[in-house]
Amino acid sequence: MKKILAIFTLLLLAIGMSAQGNYGYTAPPDYSKARITDVGVVVSDMAFYTRTDVTTQKVDTFLFISEQEIIWQSENVNVSDSAEVDRAMKPRRAARKKVLDDNGKYQWGNLNDSYFLDFSYYVFRFEYPSINAEGNSIMLSAIAACPTPKACSKVNNIIIGTHITITSDSERPSAQTNNFQQQDWGMIMSLASGPKFLLNAKMEAILLAAQGVTAFGTLALVFPGIGTLVGAVSLVGNIILDTYAIDQINKAWGYHDYNNNLVIMADYEGYGITKDNAHPYLYQELTARQCVDATRYGRYLYEHDDLLIYLRHDIRKDFRCLSMGYSQGGSVAMACHRFIEQNHLTNELHFVGSACGDGPYDPMATLMFYVQQDLDNKSMKMSLVLPLIVKGMLDTNPYMEKHTAEDYFRPEFLATGIMGWIASKLYSTTDIEHQFKEYAEANPGTLDYNNAMLRDIMNDKCYTYFKNLYNANKNTFTNKEGIPLPAHRGVIEDLHFALSSNDMTTGWDPQHTVKLFHSKGDNVVPYVNAVKAKNAFGSKVDLEDAPNGLDHIDSGTDFFRGDSEIMDVAVNRLFSTRMNEYINILCNKKW
Repeated sequence: MKKILAIFTLLLLAIGMSAQGNYGYTAPPDYSKARITDVGVVVSDMAFYTRTDVTTQKVDTFLFISEQEIIWQSENVNVSDSAEVDRAMKPRRAARKKVLDDNGKYQWGNLNDSYFLDFSYYVFRFEYPSINAEGNSIMLSAIAACPTPKACSKVNNIIIGTHITITSDSERPSAQTNNFQQQDWGMIMSLASGPKFLLNAKMEAILLAAQGVTAFGTLALVFPGIGTLVGAVSLVGNIILDTYAIDQINKAWGYHDYNNNLVIMADYEGYGITKDNAHPYLYQELTARQCVDATRYGRYLYEHDDLLIYLRHDIRKDFRCLSMGYSQGGSVAMACHRFIEQNHLTNELHFVGSACGDGPYDPMATLMFYVQQDLDNKSMKMSLVLPLIVKGMLDTNPYMEKHTAEDYFRPEFLATGIMGWIASKLYSTTDIEHQFKEYAEANPGTLDYNNAMLRDIMNDKCYTYFKNLYNANKNTFTNKEGIPLPAHRGVIEDLHFALSSNDMTTGWDPQHTVKLFHSKGDNVVPYVNAVKAKNAFGSKVDLEDAPNGLDHIDSGTDFFRGDSEIMDVAVNRLFSTRMNEYINILCNKKW
């Protein structure tokens, strides 16, 4: 009888696990509920400078590429009128040029006149209906990017963009007005336009005139954000800069059928118009549903809304769709992949796969890595990740509805105010790191939790449970089967259940390629996540080890922009060529 009861209990638990995240569709979309709230144009300036060496009389040519900035229609600018956009950008250009000139005089002497080119694409903010954790209707916010009217004749593909972990509402994709390229969503949205230099007649004449002198001098590509504004310069000798060379750059760096995409990015619940709601951090199935909803409604608005009539392109009949993101965005991209396949949306969306960078695909495997690091007497990297995860489970996961943060964390850790900082949506992850430091300085004898051990954060009961779980499974937790579930419910066991219910490596067999990128040096979202996914999905996973083995944040730069040498670095940083490679790989496949 005891055996029968035990089996019956396990069956009930299994049924409960399978019921988590049941956010599939029960009715077709109601497109009348979605609306566009603003339209804008993103512009990056390319400035051409020359200087003459007073000693050798050689002429060096400089191409300065600015940050991406945006002009919104709500700023009383007709964003479809290039002259109006140019006038609106003029004061920003003037301020940028002054800084460049001042730095140029300091480092190189005077720089001669500059000439500007535009690299641009359009964006639009929109609101759309979806559901929350209880399955009730909710309106969410998102942003989409698309090619300019002159960039192409058709939109080639649809990209579901999924952003990294944010803790401040001001970081959400739809909130931004500048510095697009410095954020992951800005780099993803740049896929809306191919890296084609659009030369006017004046610029062609300038480049042709520069051909002779540049062949005997140098070309410097200057990119702010790499170092100082003009301090980090790649010098490339003997480059002939003419219209033929520009044409070759266009061909070499991806001006082909896989550029000029419609890119759609949800803010996620808890940000944007739902900033007063809890963000369901790592509640994968729910976030996937909300991102797929954003994709379906965003596509409909792009194809039908009169506000976009002046910039709309047809979407080519054989377009492809893929999901792409890094860190939390990597796991959400994989969750979207699973959701699309399991809800029979592959043909509607022409879905071909996902490109996922350094994502926490298995939260339990991630926690086991943290335990392993602790047992090796190594402190946590980005210790705020753990309270983020637990808070996400407490706010939305049914297993956790009767529990509180005090059940899992040490009171002295909670006394810092960490849970309030996260809930406020006022602080970025960097801000929270500063808050930890300031708290420690203001309270002598307390820890700076930026450099704390796992045992300093989890309370004794919680730490002991997961330490024992690690010791029992340390040789097998990255296998396909993963870590066995508890045999009963309990305070700590419920956290185990909640984390396991968001394991993306179980419960499905991908029908399309999962393109994984992961750094073995990542101590925030460890490499064991990629190992677990590879072991679970086998040949459907195309795993690329990050070439530089960097930690989490720096590896993200590699994921989005690629890593090469000299001129490739500059071009990759502008045009995110590694992401173009992912599109090439996945969009050559059938849906």
